[in-house]
Amino acid sequence: MTAPEPASNAERARAARSSMEAFAGTLDVFEAFFDNARIGLALADLSGRYLRVNASYAELVGSAAEDLVGVALADVLRGADGEPLELRTLPSTGQPSLSSEQSHVHPDGSVVWVLHGVALVLGGDGAPGWYAVSAQDITERRHAEQDLRKLTAVLSEQAARDPLTGLANRALLGERLRGALASDARSGGSTGVMFLDLDGFKDVNDRHGHAAGDAVLRGVADRLRVGVRPSDTVARVGGDEFVILVENATDAGLEALSSRLRRAVCAPFEVAGQTLNVGVSVGVARADRGAMTPQDLLSRADARMYDAKRGTH
Repeated sequence: MTAPEPASNAERARAARSSMEAFAGTLDVFEAFFDNARIGLALADLSGRYLRVNASYAELVGSAAEDLVGVALADVLRGADGEPLELRTLPSTGQPSLSSEQSHVHPDGSVVWVLHGVALVLGGDGAPGWYAVSAQDITERRHAEQDLRKLTAVLSEQAARDPLTGLANRALLGERLRGALASDARSGGSTGVMFLDLDGFKDVNDRHGHAAGDAVLRGVADRLRVGVRPSDTVARVGGDEFVILVENATDAGLEALSSRLRRAVCAPFEVAGQTLNVGVSVGVARADRGAMTPQDLLSRADARMYDAKRGTH
């Protein structure tokens, strides 16, 4: 077999020129891609300072591209905890292993949320060469997440409230009562419960209609709400039944509150030009050091309320 003839100097020169032209063409393509990419792109040296920034990146962070050159990445990028990104933790694989989501305030006062990614790029010799940084506008996504959180909070609040009066419902009352008793078991405190049942409410409904009855219930709720401390919980647990949870309770304080609320509820209601009256029976129970279960405490207050309604307590 005849060995191939060695390439001439002219052929080697042509091959070298062709490789250089191809490389130059590749650089031109990279330059065009980098400068015109819609995603934000930047390069930084191993000391962590920007070398080059495209227009999209500068626009996202709210600065001019030339103003970013020479600036430390740590002055622009922050981790989830608000601390500067630790570039030294990047592996030598060149994979984007550091990222951050943060807001940037623009000169016009607008706020843009940006997802930043940072990758360590290796040089031709396999040694670390520079950092490649990407940036993507995630403002709409963040706003959607915020809206979803707000909606979830609203729905959760509505699920814990009586729709007619806006008071806590039985589920929320139970949750807070369990928490109060657990706290008492640790601290040695005392929790009181008042069970209130309206007297004469059925007559209001029968004689004046459900709309008038609903107006009275809302009025009762308002009077109870303003008659307690901000730390107390007022709940509607039945048609005309209400419960008040009083933390850090004393017998004297519960008695005074019971008398005050009884007077408030028994005052006349003006509904659609008519004067309507209801009474209220109140039962009070108190547990020290979390010694009772929520159901036992409620049952005791309920029983005392029925004693009061029968006039035997």
